Amino acid sequence: MIDRTLGRALARSTGVLITGCCVFVAPLESQTPRPLRLGAATGTLPEEFTAITSVRELRDGRVLVTDGREQRLVVADFRTGRVEQVGRKGGGPGEYGMVGMVRPLAGDSSIMADLMGRRWLLFDGAQIVGQHSSDHPAVLAAQGFMVDSDALGRVLSRRMPDRRDGVTITDARDSSVLVLVARRTGQADTVARVRNAERRFETVRNAEGRVTRSSMTMAGPLRTEEQAVLFADGWLAVARLEPFRVDWRAPDGTWTRGAPLPVPQIRVDARERAAFLERNASAYAQPTMPGLPASQPPSASDFPATVPPFPMGAVTQGPAGRLLIRRHRSADVGPSHYLVIDRQGALLGEIILPVSETIVGASERTVYVAAKDEDDIQRLRRHVWP
Repeated sequence: MIDRTLGRALARSTGVLITGCCVFVAPLESQTPRPLRLGAATGTLPEEFTAITSVRELRDGRVLVTDGREQRLVVADFRTGRVEQVGRKGGGPGEYGMVGMVRPLAGDSSIMADLMGRRWLLFDGAQIVGQHSSDHPAVLAAQGFMVDSDALGRVLSRRMPDRRDGVTITDARDSSVLVLVARRTGQADTVARVRNAERRFETVRNAEGRVTRSSMTMAGPLRTEEQAVLFADGWLAVARLEPFRVDWRAPDGTWTRGAPLPVPQIRVDARERAAFLERNASAYAQPTMPGLPASQPPSASDFPATVPPFPMGAVTQGPAGRLLIRRHRSADVGPSHYLVIDRQGALLGEIILPVSETIVGASERTVYVAAKDEDDIQRLRRHVWP
């Protein structure tokens, strides 16, 4: 067992709540990541999508696919090209108010958070067979928010700090906690603390105490936060920012603190600021809502000193227990550069896809890629893992 005093010191410095034994990995010098290539494509669906948000592979080879922009949930067969709707919009049994991301449970079971109905839908294969309603102990313990799930009967939730009335601005000192929640009982186990992005919150209540206005904006360009992924076998990966590394928690609670990843830091200079403004020119060209003025481009002082290693929503599980981290875009790094990390926190290499392609799902030996054409239509392609 680790010494209690040392454990508390490590918890303060790493943001990890340490239980059991902790394994340390020696640091490495910065270097260009070794290039990796996906294996051959084994199929492409002819179906057209707009914004694929998750892919869940079933035992028979079919996949559940969610499209966040179209609010569509389908089951697709790569062998036949057949695509069928799963469930429908609504609030009753077998229905959903808002499509979330389909997450694996044990066997061919899956779960999806329906944020509109504040409930979790349960799947057997391609069928919605039940739900955890908003008053279920697990939904209450997770505050309705589910990051991931595993085959051990747990879901991962991220608890944000309570928001005060008025204006609140968070910075690097603010953090959330990661909580593993037993899906059947709602028992919660706080396992780590993670740094939040810098944001500006505004909350206004009326005389009865009801929220009448609530808004959230990022505190500046190139802002991100630490992110976590719960794998189906119960391993938890936490992508850290300073230094950039990946910490792993085994199902028995043992933590492995990853070494700083040997990826060069990118300084935000005039060239990087110009590249950012060029990529985001449309965001400042017109108002986001009718009647409001267009947003003003950020000034040089609004930018951080370096480009963050990854943007929001860029950490996902890959095949064979690997973690995939999409690098933050910069003047020289494209939008589809994926770092591959093993369970010791070591960098195995980097997968670079064309700018129009994004990894949207994975199974034990397969990677799913959404490829966008010139009309902004996405099609789903399946690849063998390298």
